Amino acid sequence: MRTQREPSWRVLPPRGVESGGADPELDPAQRTVVELPADHGPVLVLGAPGTGRSTVTVEGAVRRIVEGADPQRLLVLAPSRELAATLRDEISRRARATISTPLVRAWQAYAFDVLRRAQAQDLLSGVTTTPVLLSGPEQDAFLAEMMRGHAAGYGSPVVWPAELDQALGTRGFRGELRELFDRMNEYRLAPDVLARWAQPLGRPEWRSAAAFRAEYQQIRALRMPNAFDPSELVDRAARVLEENPDFLAREQDRLDVVLVDDLQDATPSAHRLIGVLTRGRDAVFTANPDTTVQGFRGARPDLLRTLEDRVGTPARPLQRLQLGTSHRMPLRVKEAWQRVARAISVVPGARVQRAPEQPRATEHIASQATDAHTADALHAADDAHPADDAAAPGSVRAALFDSPTAQARWCADHFLRLHVLHGVPYRDMAVIVRSGSQLSALTRQLSALGVPTTTSAAETPLREEPAVIPLLHALRLLLAAQDAVAEPDGALDQEAQEAGPGRGGQPGDDPDSASGTSMEGSEAEDADRERAAHRSMLTASAAVALLTSRIGGASPMEVRRIRQKLRGYELRTGGGRTSDDLLVQALADGVLLELAEVHSDSAARVADMLQAGQEALDEPGATAESVLWALWDASGVAPRWRRRALAGGAEAVRADRDLDAVVGLFEAAERFVDQVPGATARAFMDYMDHQELPMDTLAARAPAEDNVSVMTPAGSAGRQWAHVVVAGVQQGVWPNTALRGQLLGTDVLTDALDHGPEQATRLSAVDRLRQVRFDELRQFATAVSRATAGLTVTAVASQDEQPSEFVDLVAGGSRDDPGISVEELSAPEPLTLRQLTGALRRTVQQPDAAAHEREAAARLLHDFAALAEPVPGAAPEQWWGRNALSTEDALFAPDEAVRVSPSTIETIHRSPLDWFVSEAHATEVTDLRRSLGTLVHDIAERLPDADSVELIAHLRRRWPSLGMPHGWTGEQELERAEKMLRKFAQYSREMRSEHGRELVSVEGSFEVLVRSEARDALLTGRVDRLEVDAHGRHVVVDLKTGKHQPTKKDIPEHPQLGAYQVALQAGAGRAMQEASRTEDLHETRRPERIELPEGAVSAQPGGALLVQLGGPAASPGVQLQDPLDEEHRWARDLITQAALLVAGTRFEARHTADQEAGFGIRCSVPWLCPLCAQGRQVTEQ
Repeated sequence: MRTQREPSWRVLPPRGVESGGADPELDPAQRTVVELPADHGPVLVLGAPGTGRSTVTVEGAVRRIVEGADPQRLLVLAPSRELAATLRDEISRRARATISTPLVRAWQAYAFDVLRRAQAQDLLSGVTTTPVLLSGPEQDAFLAEMMRGHAAGYGSPVVWPAELDQALGTRGFRGELRELFDRMNEYRLAPDVLARWAQPLGRPEWRSAAAFRAEYQQIRALRMPNAFDPSELVDRAARVLEENPDFLAREQDRLDVVLVDDLQDATPSAHRLIGVLTRGRDAVFTANPDTTVQGFRGARPDLLRTLEDRVGTPARPLQRLQLGTSHRMPLRVKEAWQRVARAISVVPGARVQRAPEQPRATEHIASQATDAHTADALHAADDAHPADDAAAPGSVRAALFDSPTAQARWCADHFLRLHVLHGVPYRDMAVIVRSGSQLSALTRQLSALGVPTTTSAAETPLREEPAVIPLLHALRLLLAAQDAVAEPDGALDQEAQEAGPGRGGQPGDDPDSASGTSMEGSEAEDADRERAAHRSMLTASAAVALLTSRIGGASPMEVRRIRQKLRGYELRTGGGRTSDDLLVQALADGVLLELAEVHSDSAARVADMLQAGQEALDEPGATAESVLWALWDASGVAPRWRRRALAGGAEAVRADRDLDAVVGLFEAAERFVDQVPGATARAFMDYMDHQELPMDTLAARAPAEDNVSVMTPAGSAGRQWAHVVVAGVQQGVWPNTALRGQLLGTDVLTDALDHGPEQATRLSAVDRLRQVRFDELRQFATAVSRATAGLTVTAVASQDEQPSEFVDLVAGGSRDDPGISVEELSAPEPLTLRQLTGALRRTVQQPDAAAHEREAAARLLHDFAALAEPVPGAAPEQWWGRNALSTEDALFAPDEAVRVSPSTIETIHRSPLDWFVSEAHATEVTDLRRSLGTLVHDIAERLPDADSVELIAHLRRRWPSLGMPHGWTGEQELERAEKMLRKFAQYSREMRSEHGRELVSVEGSFEVLVRSEARDALLTGRVDRLEVDAHGRHVVVDLKTGKHQPTKKDIPEHPQLGAYQVALQAGAGRAMQEASRTEDLHETRRPERIELPEGAVSAQPGGALLVQLGGPAASPGVQLQDPLDEEHRWARDLITQAALLVAGTRFEARHTADQEAGFGIRCSVPWLCPLCAQGRQVTEQ
């Protein structure tokens, strides 16, 4: 009889986290530290990067736990939460035990715990509830609110020096103010002392800052008495321990040992806290002043020289131990680090051995072998690239590129080759850059090139996270709608200003833009629907932004299809609204989506979100949390993102980050509601709008997948990777030698606090600049020391950017140190799967390729196509050149007249292919509705006889509908439009007074059947103005608003003007004049078809002319084509020949190999044209 097996379970590490590894083999110096006997007192362990400082911290804790020590009697401190988490995971793994207490903490987290326990024992004066941390972004928003209040006349008057007036409202000023407050917290400097030092140190702004600081403390004490600034938190914890001996004694008694990692990154307040806790006690501190990365947060590596004063006692003085063996850096990487480290000043009492010994053997990442035919195929496909020296174990390179784009492409290619050709996991690679702006740009570029990346979420402000933007955008719209209900007129006016003129969508989005619909469509809209749309405060641009957002998920083509569906429904039901207004209405109430049968998940999702959010906002007591949750829940994207996050791959990276960002948003909303009870959703929106700094979060985040890490030096501390690229090492960027805190004199204040006010006045800018340079060198030394196998330092060398001297520092080069050469590299095509597939296809089709290479490439393509998820483009059936034509039918039936227009005659003769692509709407779309020329034409149609004053007044009323940007660009375009209308008014006067013509029609339409033995043509078109001369002949006038115009010699046989005259010969002038008497201005009626028999003329034209309004001349340029008589058949021949050229099934491309088409115009469709290299089929030899 079978027995059912009980299910068994295993706990696995998160994806991307190694499940274990060999226990470290300690060298003698490391063993000495780890095996320190009890009652050893304070010990400072110094060592170069890779000598095992963090290892001895971890192993010291592990040894004590394994030997039976209570984990609760151990405390491990680190400078950052990320490093603390890394140490905690490693200790848990090595101890092979579950530890319930938070054994490892950042010193800010430990300080918070001290304050929490102190408050529970009534040791925090004035704090009656659990302490909370006022994060950096929250403090920044708080300061911004105070600044705005002062500007509006609220609060205590704080008068700043006049030279700071322009800076007061900026983020940079608040950053300097926060830095000044941090130094005051760390040194316990009272505002009145700062004010007293203002005059002797020549810093009048300190009086203002002191007054502002005092008011800040008062307001925060009233509003959030339990909140602490990040820098204040640590000092307050130290003060609690200092002022409460019994509490300190209990804290020291509960701890057997304190282990502190990377003490060089401690601020003065952190040194104070650690000192009071560990003085005379068993404690181990590890440090290397050469690799300080928290200098921008006030870290002071020079305080290591006075560490003995804080932690040592006569009975237990501070011991110093040195780690002297490098276990991480290969020889050449170590030599590069040494060249950087030698440029850094030595901290007395904390000298690090900068020439650590190499171990006997250094392990490197091994390349994975590939089978023979794969290797052949890869080498054949990769013959354009030399061997990648950066993949060699222990390699060091310094490379220059001609642009940031080239640099990013090389980085992408470098990582892809390491992964594809050498088998290196992405998680063993990293890019380190100096600044957050570089980090964001490089991350975007690498992701776009197919490299999976991961960055710290704290590098990006929460409100700028792609997944958060649509939620905040929707909340902002709902709040504006609430204002519109309360104050309809004012709210609408304000929203119109914020949304910008025109309420238009993106250029090219309106499929009916050229249909002749009036640009003043709002006059004919249904008033009730317009009010409903306005209630949501949704604009066309906002609608498009929501649809194409990370949550909406629509592509620009899908948005266009939605517009077309809505517009089609509107026309079928007799309406006249534009697609902009229809899109707004559809998303505002959702009903129109069903009526128009718009099947779009994106549109339905956005409409559901707005409806659910509105309902949540209308609920009594609505908060930011409740409204945001309603928006998020209605979006329905959570399950899809969750599946993507669990599936792995590049999509999982983005889904992980998106989910993390949304969690961070809800955490921020929860914190805001907790800190400001009763606050409305609008208050939270204002808070988020003014949050300009990245916010860290304690919310659980998805573990890193197999991704390339992209970070700044601060994020790299305590970590290592096999292959590291230190990128963007530019002059002025790294080192950034701008003196810190210059605006408010924070550097002078620090000197005064360290050395006294008198000594501070003697220090020069050169002295301070030297310290800044040392700080930059320490960060750079940290970056180059992270590599265990290969290091590459890159920079851009161009006319605009120059490489930093740090590149030469890594390269070295002297009599005693040959160093390495700095290479100038080009940007290869990154080795993505798409690029590899294309390269293999090229190899297969190269006649001169070796037979074995072509065969190997074909076999690998076959393997790609046979995968469970085939690689796109690998199967020959997907190659465009092998596809059959979709149809060989002609555009026109054999007995059907070919429709051509005067404006396309020239295009057809120049290149029939261009005409076909344009007729198929496959060219780049221009937004005619919002174009300057269309507006001028529309005004000329509406006011054909007005003077310039009336025309310009009308232009200014209509100008916002154009959606031009504010500022000098918009003003320049307005001036240009006014100039064109003045020219038009001048032409209109002179047409009557000097030429004796009379205007009889505007925007008249015609259809003329031009008979021919070869092929009949149906000539259709519209004319801007139809005039009659003194002899009763009709004259066609075409207004031109462009800057280019034909030459004088082109006019006698100008194709467009000639075609217009042929229409007049058929009698179209009389028909248009008669129609203008009976039709409404905006009524669209198909003109009656007129036939022009072969060899016959029904009327004698008076000529045709171009009126040039857009050129630089002050007066209109009139280019007249003389009247055609019966003998001049060239225009009729152009029309019928044009019809014959496009009547068949093939359309010729006509131009020379250099893309010069007829009339000196370059090919407009090179991607499709068979004469252009870009347009050739991939199967063509």
